[in-house]
Amino acid sequence: VLSCSCLPDLREDDNPPCTAENQQAIERQCNVLKSDKFKECHSLVNPDDFIEICIYDMCQYDGMKSALCDIVQVYVDTCKNHGITIKWRNSTFCPLPCPSRSHYKDCVSPCPSTCSDIFASSLCEKTEECTEGCECDDNYVLSNGNCVPLSSCGCRDDDNNYYSVSSLWKKSLTSK
Repeated sequence: VLSCSCLPDLREDDNPPCTAENQQAIERQCNVLKSDKFKECHSLVNPDDFIEICIYDMCQYDGMKSALCDIVQVYVDTCKNHGITIKWRNSTFCPLPCPSRSHYKDCVSPCPSTCSDIFASSLCEKTEECTEGCECDDNYVLSNGNCVPLSSCGCRDDDNNYYSVSSLWKKSLTSK
């Protein structure tokens, strides 16, 4: 006869390390997932587990807002996997930091306009799904990961080769 006995669980308690006062404030913040903004997804993705993780993480990291934003992002991504897109960020709630000369949009083209292809986003949007992210301001396009004025972009020759402004300057100086 084989007999097994269980050892007592000596691990630390799984309760989040919060003061009663902190925990109430944190629970209010995490319960944003139960708000109307996320309601469309509740029948497909229960927010309770996400709220529990949110409370634990925020308590663990002393109310750090990025813990809240990370959990909300995971919930929204899970909803998206079930076919539901939720627009949830704004300038005061979990804003996405954008580089200079750009701004956050909840729906940007996955193919942004660049110096070497200024029409990329208009051609891409017809076939690709948009995603949240940063978009260059008007009259700016991406060049090496930065938004630069359209006027500082180079040009293409008859063979569709792209030349940056700096390479054009070098050519004009060396050809004289």
